[in-house]
Amino acid sequence: MKKKLIAVALAAGFAAPAAMADVTLYGFLQGGVESVKATGGKVTYDSRTKVSDQNSRLGFKGVEDLGNGTKAIWQIESSLRNFDNGGTDDKGRTASLGTRNTFVGLDNAQVGTLRLGQFDSAYKVFTSKPADNFMGDTTADTHGSSSIAGRGEARLTNSIHYTSPVWSGFQAGVSYGVDENRDLDGTQKTKRDRWSLGAAYTLGSWVTGVGYDRQADTGAVGASTGKVVSGKTTSFWQLASSYKFDFGTTIAASYEKASYGIATGSNLKQAGYTLAVSQEIGATTVGLSYNKLGKLSNVAGDPNDYAAKQWVLGARYSLSKATSLYGYYTQIKNNAGAAVNFANNPIYSSNIGTKDAKLDAGNKLTAIGAGLKIAF
Repeated sequence: MKKKLIAVALAAGFAAPAAMADVTLYGFLQGGVESVKATGGKVTYDSRTKVSDQNSRLGFKGVEDLGNGTKAIWQIESSLRNFDNGGTDDKGRTASLGTRNTFVGLDNAQVGTLRLGQFDSAYKVFTSKPADNFMGDTTADTHGSSSIAGRGEARLTNSIHYTSPVWSGFQAGVSYGVDENRDLDGTQKTKRDRWSLGAAYTLGSWVTGVGYDRQADTGAVGASTGKVVSGKTTSFWQLASSYKFDFGTTIAASYEKASYGIATGSNLKQAGYTLAVSQEIGATTVGLSYNKLGKLSNVAGDPNDYAAKQWVLGARYSLSKATSLYGYYTQIKNNAGAAVNFANNPIYSSNIGTKDAKLDAGNKLTAIGAGLKIAF
């Protein structure tokens, strides 16, 4: 439910309140009570009850008609961490302005959309379209760079994005994240820019998305210089598809493969897949998903040590168009060398409260929770 900001300009003393008529305030607040723990690793996270912010956000966006079918667009979107330890998360971060998708751009129905600033990569945008991630934006969310699904997803800073119009159900996009801070590693200059491509096709209730993402110079940190090694790249590709039946059942699946550049030797390679099913029953949606991350090829030691799996069981109940209740149970089982974490509200077993907080390898994570979401 979106609200137009009409009185904001007058209250702030601006001279042109008419320009503010196309500014929209939007977002949601989502808070839950959950019990979480990590056990089985060398360093564990003791069981505790938390009141957690479940990815709440606040945004402002606007549009100005420039004529001839072209519009100027802008957006400022921020994360809120109101419920986490008095507003500070386990990495010591607090809420700040413009932490999410924040950009300026131009939009034309015939040509497409161009954005400059900080925005989700084309890989993330188009592979997430068919995802049946029914517990998205909660601790039970299965998509993220530290999770099993969507490990190639990113929100690119200092970036340029183009999205095409929709042609007979087909749409495509490209993103480029520039490297504004080139580092010198010995005699080599690194360039850690990032390209991202995505496309999706919709035919009735069937949606399929594909993505490719490539980041340059991602070799392991040099032991003597502390800089990344140039000449090595990390890449991801993913295929995802879903279908919703007339009786309210949605089935979704995805396959993702990664190639990680390291300082010496062959790239490390790893694949993962997801299977999910959800069912609408009146105002209630219940769902189950299984997510599997396979062995890590070309690694020293046992490749299976880096495998992991996750189960999610969850439900949502709509009280209205804007308000819903939800509950979930999720478990991640990491093998000895794996450190897969929750996409939202990750938990850490070392250096909690600092930017270096991390989840040590080999832990089994569990979370059970319930909460309330109010959108506006």
